[in-house]
Amino acid sequence: MGTIRESVRIPLGDLRQQVADSFGVAASLVEIHGIRLEDGAIEVDASYLDGEDVPVVELFVTDPSGHTESYVTELNGAKNLLIAGEDVLVELVDYDPERGEVFVSVKHRQDGELVTVLGCGEKWVIPVERDGVEESIRCRIQTAVGPTGEES
Repeated sequence: MGTIRESVRIPLGDLRQQVADSFGVAASLVEIHGIRLEDGAIEVDASYLDGEDVPVVELFVTDPSGHTESYVTELNGAKNLLIAGEDVLVELVDYDPERGEVFVSVKHRQDGELVTVLGCGEKWVIPVERDGVEESIRCRIQTAVGPTGEES
């Protein structure tokens, strides 16, 4: 019997996420420069934005009664946030510092599982049940501080 040699393509996004997880940063902050086999492992040369280039964002949360609160946070990795009493995971997907646009991925814990609420965007709705009544918490995110560090 002979040996069959083939190539397999792995989506770069999957690899970028693994590298980001090992660095402890958001996948959108990681840029991959090279990949090679080294001692039975894949070695990845990558870089990521330092703290000065990580976007500081403001999250606006509107509860079912119409009351709005805001929170300021850095998106230097996946953030577990408690939004209106709900466990939510927010992670940076894309950031355009020139236009001040931030797009995130949002997952909400439902029945012990993280369920994707928003794949990529800046506005989302979290479905909640209070006293047997289904309600919605509306959220939006935007840059809180411009790329120069000045308030916008």
